[in-house]
Amino acid sequence: MPKTITKIDSPPRQTATGPEQACSDASGNGHDVYVMPIVHLSMPETAVNAGFWVVLVGATALGAVDLPLAALIAASVLVARHHRSS
Repeated sequence: MPKTITKIDSPPRQTATGPEQACSDASGNGHDVYVMPIVHLSMPETAVNAGFWVVLVGATALGAVDLPLAALIAASVLVARHHRSS
């Protein structure tokens, strides 16, 4: 006769969704801090935003991304950020 298996309740796990997951800065000045998932490095929101735009412009300048596609990506990001903050 098979044994009955009972489920043991475990405490809920804390999950992070990635670099877009922001947490409040410890200094309390209202700026968001992002944690990079692989290196576990905390970066301010302005550095993450500047890095994104620099990489997008660099990829366009090097020819890895065509100008119309870069414009579409930039417009999509701006619309998404504006929609999120409303």
